[in-house]
Amino acid sequence: MTPKERTFRILNRESVDRPSVLSATQTGTCELMEVSGAYWPDASFDPDLMAKLASAAHTVAGLEGVRIPFCLTVLAESMGCIIDRGRNDRQPAIAKTLYDQGKTPTAEKILESGRVQTIFEAMRKIKEMKFNVPLIVGFEGPTTLAGHLLGVERLCLMMIKKPDEVMKYMAAAEEACIIYTKALVKEGADIVAPADPTASPSVLSPRMFEKFSKNPLKNVASVAGKSILHICGNATPILNHMADCGFSALSIEEKVDLSTAKSILKDRSVAIVGNIPSAGVLLTGTEEEVFKASKQAIASGVDILAPSCGIAPRTPTRNLKAMVRAALSP
Repeated sequence: MTPKERTFRILNRESVDRPSVLSATQTGTCELMEVSGAYWPDASFDPDLMAKLASAAHTVAGLEGVRIPFCLTVLAESMGCIIDRGRNDRQPAIAKTLYDQGKTPTAEKILESGRVQTIFEAMRKIKEMKFNVPLIVGFEGPTTLAGHLLGVERLCLMMIKKPDEVMKYMAAAEEACIIYTKALVKEGADIVAPADPTASPSVLSPRMFEKFSKNPLKNVASVAGKSILHICGNATPILNHMADCGFSALSIEEKVDLSTAKSILKDRSVAIVGNIPSAGVLLTGTEEEVFKASKQAIASGVDILAPSCGIAPRTPTRNLKAMVRAALSP
């Protein structure tokens, strides 16, 4: 069974010999930049460099997937937000929202943007390398994108005080995500992986998630094919809502107890991805500690072994290899 076949079988909820080991979230690290010669911030904007750095997570660290891009700003910039390009150890981030520029949100021309075209070209370059692992393409989920367009604090306040007005931004964000998801599938993404941290219970209540975030995510999932939804923080209160959305798998952080998640989702046809602490043991632990945490996650029933969130840029490659080794060893 090849890594791609295994991962596809897991997402189809079919039997496999062991969990896959990959990352549904960002994979760029400083050590991998040195090995590949592809450094941030340029690797977030140049398709050749993006393909080289993303591929190193597979060819050097051993992850059974190649995942692009390295940030959650592609759709936001494509819709008119101004971004900070970041630096060699910091991802691009929103510098000025659409709201602050007095612009109206529209998804009409996002596929023509330079950032989106960079993703498509990087995908083509990765596919030419003919790795037998899935190509995973991530992007900001609808609520997170709306937060980029408005500002997260303003989004949360408007959900309470101006729900009709906030729906205009949510609708534009949802449309952008759907247009982009369809294009990614057409361009050959094996797995689409929206990350929606602003939909986390640490930002929105479960009731607000159900009111504002759930249906847009459902609509994205309906056109996504094989897919992984990542939501940060302790997502335990919304796991059933997340499962209702229809994604193939749910990516969870270490704040979600795996045994509890398995119990909540036991009757749901959805795989669980996670949840080795990205900002904890993967970043600062020893190889032995990473290996032990990974084996514990496997014993707890994780379907795809993965970092709990985006890999921290200073994460040592030896720790990523220890996670891989845990999945591959008996």
